[in-house]
Amino acid sequence: MIHEQEVQLIKEAQGGCKRSQLAIIRQYERLVHKLARKYAFTAVSHSHDDLAQEGFIGLLQATRSYDPNRGAKFMTWAYYHVRGTITGCGRSDRRQPKYPLSLEDCQRAYNIEDPTQEIILKEDMPEGLVLLLLESCCGGLNTKRAQVVIDRFGLFGNKELRNCEAAEKYGITKYAVNTHVYAFKRKAAQKFPYLKVFV
Repeated sequence: MIHEQEVQLIKEAQGGCKRSQLAIIRQYERLVHKLARKYAFTAVSHSHDDLAQEGFIGLLQATRSYDPNRGAKFMTWAYYHVRGTITGCGRSDRRQPKYPLSLEDCQRAYNIEDPTQEIILKEDMPEGLVLLLLESCCGGLNTKRAQVVIDRFGLFGNKELRNCEAAEKYGITKYAVNTHVYAFKRKAAQKFPYLKVFV
């Protein structure tokens, strides 16, 4: 196709002419399929038809943004747009989180309670120091914050609870449990900076 005719066809397509857009798609169909085959290795989870569809979307984007006054031929402009949308499929795939197929395959599978597991409580701090921390940073031992912190960290021989378990026990949300624990840690770090290793 002569360059002037192609520019005229692109201008009509930019004006919203469906027939001109279809003509451009038919003219560059081989380019789209060629690039879909060439860069299929970047998006292995997509079929050839999926990549070709993405390539056609890139072709239409190139049609809308093409300006002949910039000096580039439409073929060059379209090539980079088509290639970009095809290889972009693989990039978006790699950004997606990979969820485990089951809880057993999950890296956090150890969070599931195992009744056969023997619980060994470790006390790295003297009981008096723990009492001092709770009194100073939770406003006393009888406050809800102190009780949440005791259960959350398994202090004084209590079983260590997860956020959801502590939330269920006290009738609050997991967010509230996190808030109590965070406030305790912040105050403890301010008042007892030398205990950062423990808190």
